[in-house]
Amino acid sequence: MNNTSKTALSALSVALGTVFMFLSSAIPTLEYAVPAAAGFVVLFVQAEINKSWAAGVYAATSLLGVLLVPNKEAMGMYIALFGLYPLLKSFFDKLPKAISYVVKSLFFVTVTLGAYFIMIKLFGIAAEILEDLNKITLPILVLAGLVAFIIYDRAMMLIERLYINRYHKYVARLFKRK
Repeated sequence: MNNTSKTALSALSVALGTVFMFLSSAIPTLEYAVPAAAGFVVLFVQAEINKSWAAGVYAATSLLGVLLVPNKEAMGMYIALFGLYPLLKSFFDKLPKAISYVVKSLFFVTVTLGAYFIMIKLFGIAAEILEDLNKITLPILVLAGLVAFIIYDRAMMLIERLYINRYHKYVARLFKRK
């Protein structure tokens, strides 16, 4: 694939990721599902081109999202977790399986709590939620999020395999130089 094709594919991916992030404002109940779906766009670019172009798509989508998307909580989760995770996943997967899950779990908990701490302290987002939580509810929410993240990680692996084995050849044909 030549640089023109890589640039075009990356630009389309940035546009798609930004549109996904706009959906989080249009449909507020999808505050976590939409950033997770936008993370698959980064995964697609990584599988189709390489990690450095995927990092560019992540950075551009993050910047456009911060500037244009009204739902800052969803953008915060995309920037801190769902957009970044596809870039780091290959490093985590090189570790032994048990260690990989421990590192992924620590990554999720650390990034999620850190992102919410920053969003609450700097932007005042979701501060009223913490007032309603008691000491047992927060760990239960983190544990439920961790279970959802493990399912997301597994889905990401399966979708990446499916794409590479079944659909990559069609996309490659589209960008084949004639």
